[in-house]
Amino acid sequence: MRPKELLAACFAIFTALLVWPLLSIPNRPVLIAGIPALVLYLFAVWALVVAVLAWAAWRAGAEDGS
Repeated sequence: MRPKELLAACFAIFTALLVWPLLSIPNRPVLIAGIPALVLYLFAVWALVVAVLAWAAWRAGAEDGS
């Protein structure tokens, strides 16, 4: 998969993870280790976005020979 296609797919997936129907799943009055479930969900999605985009940038650089 080319880098532009990979970034477009990542954008679509991560956008889907942050729209209201999926945000309503962890939006419950539940605490996990004293932290609200929604906050943990948002942090996990954010960390996943950063990790996948860093990997995609590394992969794009490796394919270019940089």
